[in-house]
Amino acid sequence: MKIIVVIFIFLAVAGYYVLQNGIPENIPTEILSTKISRGLAVENVKKLPEVQKYLKNVPNGKVEVDNELEGEYNVHVYEVKNGHTATFNWYRVSIKSGEVRSEFQIPTGTVSGKICYPSEVIPEGTIEAKRLSDGKVFILDYGGSESGEGNIYEFPLENGDYYLRYNVKDKIYGYSTTVCPTGKEETCGDTKMRSLRKAEVKTGTTIPDYDLCDFYYKDSNAPKF
Repeated sequence: MKIIVVIFIFLAVAGYYVLQNGIPENIPTEILSTKISRGLAVENVKKLPEVQKYLKNVPNGKVEVDNELEGEYNVHVYEVKNGHTATFNWYRVSIKSGEVRSEFQIPTGTVSGKICYPSEVIPEGTIEAKRLSDGKVFILDYGGSESGEGNIYEFPLENGDYYLRYNVKDKIYGYSTTVCPTGKEETCGDTKMRSLRKAEVKTGTTIPDYDLCDFYYKDSNAPKF
């Protein structure tokens, strides 16, 4: 009984203090409210792997709260291109819990194959996928290999047609061409113009054996990426 009386007195005194002096500035806002801020909602969306990848590929991409409706923040991920808004996705963020759900899923397929190099060591580089419809280039980092092992890559991409290449420090490129798809064909030494293999990416499917192994072209017959 004494404990209950003490607690009641403490709450009464605390309430009177707040009425007289306002809420102390040093009390964390999380204690005063369970409602997450707009800034935290944006940060939760930015943590999503697909959004991180998007912002890496699109440096001018924006992540902003568009509106607040029915207990959720509506977060827009987009870029302004040629005066128009190009939407990547919309995300609903719970104001109470901060949980994020996608407004719509972006359909993806996968391109896979080997990364080659004309030596036992594969240097560090990036895999570049150029979408033919708009020329946008998507990038996947590769850390290299000293033994030639671990040279299999998998690149998830949105629906569309692509050319891929392996970029070694902007100095030399490995392609997948019709005359030298694996780097082992006798035709790899041909001097005729190289034609790139087109990767036709479709939702839920994998394009195998898209090996980036043609390093054997010359300046005169290098493929056009």
